[in-house]
Amino acid sequence: MHTPHPFDLIIGLDRSDRTADLWVIDTRTGTHTHQSIGTAPEALRQWTEALHAAQPTARVALCLEQPALNLIACLETYSWLTLYPINPVSLQSYRQALVTSRAMDDTKDARYLAEWLFHHHAELRPWQPEEPRTRLLQQLVAHRRAVVDERTALTNRLQALLKQYYPQALELCGDDLWRPLATTFLLKWPSLQALRHARPATLKQFYYRQGSRSPALVQRRLALIASAVALTEDEALVGSYALRVQLVARQLQLLTPAVKRYDDQIAKVYAHHPDRAVFAALPGAGPVLGPRLLVALGTQRDRLPGASHLQRQSGIAPVTKQSGNQCRVHRRYLCAKFLRQSFHEYAKESILHSRWAAAYYWQQRERGGSHHTAVRALAFKWQRIIWRCWQSRTEYQEEQYEAALRKSSSPLVARLDQIVVGKSPLYTRVNKPE
Repeated sequence: MHTPHPFDLIIGLDRSDRTADLWVIDTRTGTHTHQSIGTAPEALRQWTEALHAAQPTARVALCLEQPALNLIACLETYSWLTLYPINPVSLQSYRQALVTSRAMDDTKDARYLAEWLFHHHAELRPWQPEEPRTRLLQQLVAHRRAVVDERTALTNRLQALLKQYYPQALELCGDDLWRPLATTFLLKWPSLQALRHARPATLKQFYYRQGSRSPALVQRRLALIASAVALTEDEALVGSYALRVQLVARQLQLLTPAVKRYDDQIAKVYAHHPDRAVFAALPGAGPVLGPRLLVALGTQRDRLPGASHLQRQSGIAPVTKQSGNQCRVHRRYLCAKFLRQSFHEYAKESILHSRWAAAYYWQQRERGGSHHTAVRALAFKWQRIIWRCWQSRTEYQEEQYEAALRKSSSPLVARLDQIVVGKSPLYTRVNKPE
């Protein structure tokens, strides 16, 4: 018996910078049509309104390749349109299964997307947007991380530049070159030649105003300046590098307050989120990792029916490859990197705040695992706990979990009393010299 298709029209959309190719399958008649439209918001709106006006009662599904958040944000406003975002790696594999030459064409990709949805709609998950507060928090934490990554890149660039002509600045500016002390110092004295003209009293006053008030540290820096020898006296080289360093320093000065503004916005939204209590109770979550863990799970409980779904989706679960008598297990490479980083960084931080987490990490290191392997194993374990708390909307209790470990005679129990909260076994146990 023929089962009617759940959609009347299925559309595959493949987008480039200027045009979008559309492949439309009418499941009622079996006809295929192709058209190309502009990607401007006005063109997209004109097309969607014309489609709905021509067939107002049609059930329409549209399949498009990720990442296309701006396109999804534009199309999700139409309640009559069901969206199916597709991973680009999945589309690539589907294309290669049909085209052995691996030739690419926008029109054909639009057709593949439409046919994929036509044949496999039951296995694909439609787009379901999160509620407004969670969506706002998702965007804020993602953009904050992008700004922090940009700050890190500029810091590394600044460090590389200073090594070329002014290595003394790496000690005179402190450990973090993005901090106001370092950027202000380099804007005032971008070279050793310029620094030589500064009086000791002026330098002392500068460090004091920037919060560096240790007499021993200030005296050590002044002694370094007095005995410093320039790497080069070439004015052309020093002058050109100094201009570049000042440019990077000004860029860093703009990024630091930007991170603070993101932190303020995140704290405001996070404070009024209904799931805040669940994630704020996690040891070591804090104002940065707490919101990141919250948006990693979201508010749609049916989206992750089991902890294993979270472990695979986040990339923490390992991948097993078995062929014949060979079996190989390795970490997952293809995944949402920011999502995986959130759980990895939280697991690392939890070692300082949870006795059982520190004991588990210590156990994994003694078994021969590297630092990151042990942290991933701990994140895998944490995800089962976090998922359970999230599903039941209950706050995590460290004492309750330790009691469960004792009741089950876990091998971690013997290590709990040896753990000092706030001190990582990475330094106090594993790497301690004989």
